[in-house]
Amino acid sequence: MIRKLFHSIKYKNDFNRRISNNIVTSDFKIKSVRVVMDKKLPVDENYFRNLLCEITDSKIYFTFIKFSNTKENISNEKHCYGIHNISLFGNFRDKLAKACKRRVDLQINFFDNDNLYLKWIAIKGDYKLSFGFSKTDIRINDVIFDFLPIQTDIFKNEFRKYIRILETI
Repeated sequence: MIRKLFHSIKYKNDFNRRISNNIVTSDFKIKSVRVVMDKKLPVDENYFRNLLCEITDSKIYFTFIKFSNTKENISNEKHCYGIHNISLFGNFRDKLAKACKRRVDLQINFFDNDNLYLKWIAIKGDYKLSFGFSKTDIRINDVIFDFLPIQTDIFKNEFRKYIRILETI
């Protein structure tokens, strides 16, 4: 209970610092991508790798952050984090802190709930542009999709459309 209170306060402070003034310019290219996703969703890393390889010819550096809000043992799963990766006072630990600090061109916030920790990870990241879904706090995303992330075919089509638009800027 106290942990959640401290984390809520820290999230609000981080959120107020995150308000972006970034403007996408004509030299915007996607060279690095971070995907922040809910571990419960039935989509894996290869889905995003394949999607971006279809769209661009250049090599893209990926960072994946899967978050599990359950108490299951996730320590042996690659790129998977939980509440234990955040200290009582709201400091991100070890690999989670490094994954969020890495500057990327595009961040895909692939979750559809209002989970405090997923939103917090999303705003903690250093990125130029973010894509996300309307079921979350829409203030954390630059491009907002109004459908569910499990509708992967729709996401693929809409994502391609917006990437083509960005390439023409």
